[in-house]
Amino acid sequence: MSESGLDTWVEPFPEVPILRRLQTPVAVLVDISRVLPGAAGFTRVDGLPLRVRAGGIRLESLMPAALHAWLRAADGRWLAQICVPVRSANGYSGLDLWLWVDSLFVSRNVEAAER
Repeated sequence: MSESGLDTWVEPFPEVPILRRLQTPVAVLVDISRVLPGAAGFTRVDGLPLRVRAGGIRLESLMPAALHAWLRAADGRWLAQICVPVRSANGYSGLDLWLWVDSLFVSRNVEAAER
């Protein structure tokens, strides 16, 4: 499986594709607070070990991402395949977080598009 996970997809009806890959990724914002919601209660950060506070990935409520594809779900919704670059809280490490999210949680990043 490739990084994007789309290598084995077979279109059942090619004339009306269910999977729509973008030629060029589009800059978007993703509502991480809805996509990856935290615990129901409040967690005190000072109760976490320093290795977690420094080494864990930093997730903000709204984060920039790159939209790579759209996929239609069997219930009619559209899912967006996005890649969110994340960094550790101390900034020493980073990786690309590939997610499939409901289209409701993705919006065009107007600031990045104007650059």
